[in-house]
Amino acid sequence: MLSGKATICSLKPGKMLRFLSNEGYSNIYVDGGKIIQSFLQEDCIDTMIITRVPVLLGNGIPLFGFLEKDLTFKHIRTTIFSNGLVKSSYERSRS
Repeated sequence: MLSGKATICSLKPGKMLRFLSNEGYSNIYVDGGKIIQSFLQEDCIDTMIITRVPVLLGNGIPLFGFLEKDLTFKHIRTTIFSNGLVKSSYERSRS
């Protein structure tokens, strides 16, 4: 562990959130396709911001991959920037 810089661990998303909560954190930033997929699989995402760049790629990895069940999100806002970037914010809707 690098004090004050980074912590490396291999906890599953739910356990990771409990660990971080116990450390006093209430918000975390999750990035990277496989990491985001693992948090979605455990339904551990409350707020999602999706930013689209106006560049088409020839192929790639699906954004979210397979999920065991549908997850519903409510659109909160969309911001369009002068360079064509589009940023949309969503909140998880739980019944």
